[in-house]
Amino acid sequence: MNILNNRLYSALNTIVDLFLLNLLWVLTMLPLVTFFPATAALFGVVRRRILHKETGGIFKSFFQIFKENIKQSFVISIIWSALALFLFFDYRIIDPSHSVGQLILYIILVIVILLFSSISIYLFPIMVHFELSWKHVIRNAFLFSLMNPVLTILLLIIVGSSTALFYFYPATIFIIGSYAAYAVYYLCQIWFNQLLTLKGTN
Repeated sequence: MNILNNRLYSALNTIVDLFLLNLLWVLTMLPLVTFFPATAALFGVVRRRILHKETGGIFKSFFQIFKENIKQSFVISIIWSALALFLFFDYRIIDPSHSVGQLILYIILVIVILLFSSISIYLFPIMVHFELSWKHVIRNAFLFSLMNPVLTILLLIIVGSSTALFYFYPATIFIIGSYAAYAVYYLCQIWFNQLLTLKGTN
């Protein structure tokens, strides 16, 4: 009975903490220009919780990680925003029904957008897990997105489903972010551990 009570308390505590973490994420990303640092902090707190390294509570951990990653995440945000705008305008301009050439360009663009989305998913888990420069964060995100296609597809489904849920029910922004981040980082953590194990055996 005590074991069940402890597990129930732990589960409820996790649910409440993730809800509070999500509120912090929403509030700190409201200016939009702080989306990347806020999301890095979100993943950083999730990482500490999964690895049982959280100290000082959610608020302290969140703002500590926010401060630690603000410079690197701002650099990546500028690059990523420029690429996203470029792909968006290309998507709006290209008309696949206009000609065969436009259709080929459209197919290539869709593939590039999928690759861009795949790389984007790995950015934050890598940023908070490894101590790397922003160039190596992007490089490793690109490599990881290709090395494990099954995981990449699964992560795309998680993030895509969360985005769709927010699109149809905007109020879910107050709960969906932290849970999606938890699922994404949890799966990435398993992959990171497998990579370290393989590296250790070589």
